[in-house]
Amino acid sequence: MNGNNNKTAIVVGGGVAGASICYALSKQNIKTILMEKQSKPATKASGNPIGVVYPFLTKHKTAESEFSYLAFQYFLELWDSLDLGNTVPHVDGIHYLLDSGSAYDRYSHALKNHNIPKSLAELRMDPYSQKDSLFFPQGKALSPVELSKELIRYAKPEEVYQTNLISWVETEGKIICQTNKESIHTDYLFLAQGYQFASDPRLNWIPMKQVRGQIVQVPMNYFPNNTSILYGDYLTAEINGERVLGASFDEFHLEEEPRMEETIQLWKGLQEKLPNLRESWDGVDLSQLGTRVSYRTQSQDRHPVVGKLPNVSQLDTSIKYQNLFRKNGKPFQIPYFESVGILNGLGSRGITHALLAANILVNLVLGLPKKNPKEEMNVPEHIIQSLKPDRFLLRMWKRDQLT
Repeated sequence: MNGNNNKTAIVVGGGVAGASICYALSKQNIKTILMEKQSKPATKASGNPIGVVYPFLTKHKTAESEFSYLAFQYFLELWDSLDLGNTVPHVDGIHYLLDSGSAYDRYSHALKNHNIPKSLAELRMDPYSQKDSLFFPQGKALSPVELSKELIRYAKPEEVYQTNLISWVETEGKIICQTNKESIHTDYLFLAQGYQFASDPRLNWIPMKQVRGQIVQVPMNYFPNNTSILYGDYLTAEINGERVLGASFDEFHLEEEPRMEETIQLWKGLQEKLPNLRESWDGVDLSQLGTRVSYRTQSQDRHPVVGKLPNVSQLDTSIKYQNLFRKNGKPFQIPYFESVGILNGLGSRGITHALLAANILVNLVLGLPKKNPKEEMNVPEHIIQSLKPDRFLLRMWKRDQLT
């Protein structure tokens, strides 16, 4: 046992991000309250019936691709150590189609430049399209809902549903959280409530946006694929009698009702990219297929936002970027709410990235050693820096946009 067993934390947001934070906190013996606005966990973006787990890779190493690859490895480590394969419905294997010369060039070099072993990814022909693909043998189609529930079950937080965080203030070493039901004093606050960040004036300077996605739920017997196939959109392997065809992307028109034209567009795209998946594409009544609309939060640079929350009200905006190049120029310092962390902007790869992002966040807020032999994985400092919300303040400062 460590010295944290008398500390408490509130995690706001009951999706896969919040569940991952709860799990990371449980390893540090922090008593945790999981606060969720809905009546149960994983109902919004994490509520889709099937999601896919695979890393984002670039031709050459970038902080984004390095993080994503590490997050994929971290996910697989916890998957095995927690024996999630026996509790979370899933199917292994993802084919990422390489249907152009530029795609083949990008991913063939990505394998070399990231030193990825064949056990995690290799070039292989997809049997249904007869096209080259990047095959992830341990990439997974799984239920985000069941994954979130299992992480919560392991973490054992106090679960508080139908509860909104209205406001919070950091004072005298404590954080006072006002909800729609009561006032709660805590040692740490972790914000993982997706696009609801916009209602908090301490967060609305972070350039994130709400993105609408629509998926189509397809009966298992419509297609024969036993692995998931990604081709710009995606078609998952079968879980619990259905597959998911997805997903549309819209950041401008955000209505909650499904749009038939998007179902048609997804279906036509699948037929164009994978015509051999069905003997006949005629006679399918698309209006009878299930659809689901959900919303994810995406940062301006499409990279997750993970770190202590800067206290923008305490910034010294008199320090100008150009003054650093003059004599006696003062460096720009970013003050923080020391006990408040944020995990947001996970976008479309939330299932892959949430577990490692949550572990990084908890380590930062609790001030744990950067090199911890007990940790499953040590993340290089330049990757941690690339995730912090600080990056947006630094860009604003360089552009003289801080007032």
